[in-house]
Amino acid sequence: MCCTVARRPPRALALERGRPVRLPRRAESELVAARSPCPTCYLNRLLGSRIIAAMSGATTKVEENDPVDRCTVHHFGPDPAYVGGMGSVIRVLTEHRVGGDVVVCHPTWRPNSRFASCRLIPIAAIEILRMQTSDIAHVHLAEKGSFVREGAVVLLARLRGVVTVASIHGSSFLPFARRHPRLVSFVLKAAHLITCLDPGVLDFVRRSAPLVRAELVPNPVPMDNGSPGADETDEIVVFAGEIGARKGADVLCRAWSQVAASRPEARCIMVGPIRDFVVPQTERIEVRPPVDAAAIRDLFRSARVIALPSRAEGMPMALTEAMSSGRPFVSTPVGGIPELARGNGILVPVDDDIALAKGLIDLLADRQLARTLGEHGRQFCLATRSVEVLDARLRELYRAARRANLA
Repeated sequence: MCCTVARRPPRALALERGRPVRLPRRAESELVAARSPCPTCYLNRLLGSRIIAAMSGATTKVEENDPVDRCTVHHFGPDPAYVGGMGSVIRVLTEHRVGGDVVVCHPTWRPNSRFASCRLIPIAAIEILRMQTSDIAHVHLAEKGSFVREGAVVLLARLRGVVTVASIHGSSFLPFARRHPRLVSFVLKAAHLITCLDPGVLDFVRRSAPLVRAELVPNPVPMDNGSPGADETDEIVVFAGEIGARKGADVLCRAWSQVAASRPEARCIMVGPIRDFVVPQTERIEVRPPVDAAAIRDLFRSARVIALPSRAEGMPMALTEAMSSGRPFVSTPVGGIPELARGNGILVPVDDDIALAKGLIDLLADRQLARTLGEHGRQFCLATRSVEVLDARLRELYRAARRANLA
């Protein structure tokens, strides 16, 4: 019986230093409180006893003649075919083979497709069973259901005996982790390496899993060397992301009346899925549905400045992609955004539409300022977040994780 309906949740098993250990009862209760099944029950229900039995037998299998210097990376997380969030990160990692000689993706979730998503976890589990022990299982986790879903993948990969890497994403990971500390600690301790996007998450992770190496590793971004300078564009403001309260879409709409009054030629384009805020009919604001990566790049090239007045963030790909195109931004000091804004953008307080309007007006009115900040951002991305830089960084970390797996 699944732990979500059992009177007493069954004890979940994992491996620690080669010996089976049991999930603490308090961690199991946190799983129930999160309204998600425990990883073992989740896998048993989805995969069936035959695959679980095969998994337990596979943990002792060691392949011979495995080329140590060849790195094959398997990414597990949201479908990269969907633009935005973790999917965009995984798409860049796989398309550019960042960190490995062979880099592939196994989707575990698709937005707005619950039935299809239910079928993806068993498929991903089978792929883990087929992996060689020298391969890298790189799992991308966020909060709530994502942590339980992809957390089960982390546990399965460790049980299988492959090199296990966990990357923490999501703007609400820390509140979730503080509500369920034992669950989060249990899952993260199964990894050989944990990567984080901002210092606050890194500090929490190191306290939750002190024996596991944890490092700050930014998301990679392809450089857009064909983009013109920001001073060569029309007065266009672009908002790219979920159109909702978390991203501050309502704050931008309030600020726009001031921007429109000051800059009669300015236009605002908001592109992304509509969540919990409907943009009112407003002069010179255009709302567009989600588009693919190529269309986003063209949109950024046409913009003078990017606006993202978020209330909560991890490390938004929209800003790093805009910076790679040489575009300045006006945003808020949440998540990992302050690191991006060092000489590359303007930060305003959360919920402050007056400060947001002033920042946008300044960059729309001063072409040279927009170009200067945009070029600083482009150079910052080239030095710290380019595909080449992150490829070298991940290869070094993967090698260390391999050594930890053999220890």
